[in-house]
Amino acid sequence: MQIQNRFEVPMPPAQAWTFLMNIPATVACFPGAELVEKIDEDNYRGRVTVKLGPLTMVFSGKLVIESRDEAARSATVKATWTETKGRGNAVSVTQFFMREHGRAAAVELASDVQLAGQVAQYGRGAGMISEISAQLIAKFAENLRASIDAASSVPDETVAVKEASVPQPEISLLGLLWSAGLNRLKR
Repeated sequence: MQIQNRFEVPMPPAQAWTFLMNIPATVACFPGAELVEKIDEDNYRGRVTVKLGPLTMVFSGKLVIESRDEAARSATVKATWTETKGRGNAVSVTQFFMREHGRAAAVELASDVQLAGQVAQYGRGAGMISEISAQLIAKFAENLRASIDAASSVPDETVAVKEASVPQPEISLLGLLWSAGLNRLKR
């Protein structure tokens, strides 16, 4: 399924590009995500924890930066996740690019997401998955902005980004489904 998202980063595109491509620092901004290993500049291993009521699912996987164009400030990232107890998997290929938006950078994302197993049953349709994706990206952007604010208050940005990047608690799928349902009712 194809999912489109957008968010803004409160800094010029050149600076936002450097900030976003610092995977070890930005991964902690994504709810439930944790960096396990940096293999090299373009390959990482990680873990994502998703809570569905009393059920907790842990996905282990690999994130690969398949391409990056610094001049155009665009990249393609592939993530492959497998639930550790065999309840499903997810593969996403996300292309993103940045453009100037006033004094900020607008980040446009186009994702192709494939779900299999029990995990595919929880969303029950592209509309619900799109709603959940939008909420996750909004939370990521909120955490990213907080990390940037923390970085701007310390002279050495590299140190500040590492200090500001605290792993987020697991993703509450029930909370996201509830919010997605409310958003649909509002429309």
